[in-house]
Amino acid sequence: MVQTLLQLTVKDILQRPLFHKAEAIASEEALNRKVRWVHIMEVTQVGHLLNGNELILSTGIGWHDNEELSLSFLQQLIDSGASGLCIELGTYTKQPLERMKKLATKENFPLIFFHEEVRYIDITQDLHAYFIHQHHKMVSDLESLSTQLNQLLLSGKGLQSLLKLLHQTTHSQVAFFPFGAEAQFVPTMPKTKADAFYEKWIYGEIFQLPNAKNKLAHRPILALEHLFADLLLYADQELSEFQILALDRFATAIAQEMMRTKYMEEKTRYKQNLWVTDWLNGKHTGQEIRDYMFSIKPSMKLSQTIVCLFDIVSTAESSKDYEDLLLQKQMIARALFEGEGFYLMPTVIHDQIVFILLDQLPSMPSNERISRAIQRLQKSEANQETILFSPWFGIGKTLSDPTRVKESYETAQETIEIQKDTGMFASPFYHEQHVNRVTLKMKQSGLLESFIDEYLGKLIHYDREKNGQLLKTLKVYLALCGSKQDTAKELFIVRQTLYHRLDKIAALLGEDYMHPHKRIAIELALHGYEYMLGAII
Repeated sequence: MVQTLLQLTVKDILQRPLFHKAEAIASEEALNRKVRWVHIMEVTQVGHLLNGNELILSTGIGWHDNEELSLSFLQQLIDSGASGLCIELGTYTKQPLERMKKLATKENFPLIFFHEEVRYIDITQDLHAYFIHQHHKMVSDLESLSTQLNQLLLSGKGLQSLLKLLHQTTHSQVAFFPFGAEAQFVPTMPKTKADAFYEKWIYGEIFQLPNAKNKLAHRPILALEHLFADLLLYADQELSEFQILALDRFATAIAQEMMRTKYMEEKTRYKQNLWVTDWLNGKHTGQEIRDYMFSIKPSMKLSQTIVCLFDIVSTAESSKDYEDLLLQKQMIARALFEGEGFYLMPTVIHDQIVFILLDQLPSMPSNERISRAIQRLQKSEANQETILFSPWFGIGKTLSDPTRVKESYETAQETIEIQKDTGMFASPFYHEQHVNRVTLKMKQSGLLESFIDEYLGKLIHYDREKNGQLLKTLKVYLALCGSKQDTAKELFIVRQTLYHRLDKIAALLGEDYMHPHKRIAIELALHGYEYMLGAII
């Protein structure tokens, strides 16, 4: 469909019958100014009354005998973005208007003079009728375009057909920049030119192109409140209202097409869960894993594999739309993690969502990239009616051997279990848990309580009986490497009080409590005590 709507310029208006005897003082650039409406104005303060692109008709009755006022009137029109000024010479305004002409010429602003009496009512009626007719035609053409877009979406011809139709409809350069995929141009550009255009977009330099504000329009492609791509329209001349409105409709249609395509892709991936589950259970060899990944993406890197694990909110599992919700969240997660350089393979095991992350940028530290993706994923749920992801999540070991992915999965589970004992971490990476790993294993084996009692039981009993604060004193003393001066200062007690407490600790734990091996056991018992019961204060 080719849209025939004309944007009237000052030059076009001068060709209309009522302007045949008019005199125009204007450069070619001034004559190309767009006109979207026409007003009769005789007041002298007009700046607040205009929206821009109006052709102003005036007899000069308000300023004809005051040259400074006439210049002020003209400057206000220029500053407000008016398209031009028509002046009837004769009854009120006499020639010459040399200073007005100089100002208009300097600002590339059209001045049109009527040397004979004209009926401004006839001019406004003629031009308004044209504008209204063209508006009705534009609405009709947009309705036809919407119908055509719906038919195209139902035909399943894909994204490329939509981009081609956008170009045919607007006669403009179309650029489509999907996240994590190659940029597309219709019509195609030479590679060097296309790369330069894309680079200008990425760095925001495209808005510095000549008259980019009027010649360039872009729309984000949004689905599920997430940005999936950018759509741009670039023309050699100012984009018309129809082209901008057409771009809006195409952006919506492209979002629908991308949603449909990604939904189908996600559904196919959903059926691959069995393979992924077997992988997590260690049932695939290295060669089988490489072959499978090559079938998905020949350029796939398997240098680093990380498992990220989320608990699923119990109420979500009972939702009738649970499977659709899973697909939607996996689509968003895939886009977010791919934006950070990971290939995502999701699955669901029991009441947990498992994300296997294949790092495609192994030379860059992964922690910050994973954290950013998770923060955005959690933020995407903030305003959702149904929440899928529980606040409990953990990131397992980073492994270079993909056959050991089960180990990363199990360590991600351990990280969640640790948090459920101690409280949520700001950075729940397994490699940051250190002594928590040992404490969790001791708890799971049933040895932790007896271990704490063996090394700290007497102190715990003494503090309960006499509120002696021996546990806190011991914790601070060990943390400060046995410095009595620093310990007294940290506890806000005098040295003599500290010496008394340390003597009591030695009496209860044994004089050898600071010997290296026993000290390590005592520190582990202190950590286990806080792991089970909270911080010692």
